[in-house]
Amino acid sequence: MKRFFISIMFLFVLTLASSLALAHPPEAVHGFYDLDRQELGVTVQHLVSKPKQHYVEEVRVYKGGQEVAHKRFDFQTSHRNQTMPPFKIPASVGDSFRVVAKCVVSGDYEATIEVTEAKPDVRELN
Repeated sequence: MKRFFISIMFLFVLTLASSLALAHPPEAVHGFYDLDRQELGVTVQHLVSKPKQHYVEEVRVYKGGQEVAHKRFDFQTSHRNQTMPPFKIPASVGDSFRVVAKCVVSGDYEATIEVTEAKPDVRELN
């Protein structure tokens, strides 16, 4: 009986460890700021196999140390990325945004997006 109990516990621990190994934070945050539209576009790269169970739960945007935008999600829009409508946030050349994307299962990823005069290249987000 003791051997059976130890075997069951070993399988439980192995299953738990393997499921945690599959959990991972977002890999990257891509973004651009469109000066003409005063919009911050953000896409979070997060490769998952089950986007309704393992997804980017929230994205927070900070400007000057203050939170200026926040979006929450119940699922991920694709197996590769979490996309979202742009954030309407006023900014000027030289400003920067800190964007933090949090996974519902494990960890987060942070990136800084600088406001420049360059026109956004939307292709880089795909």
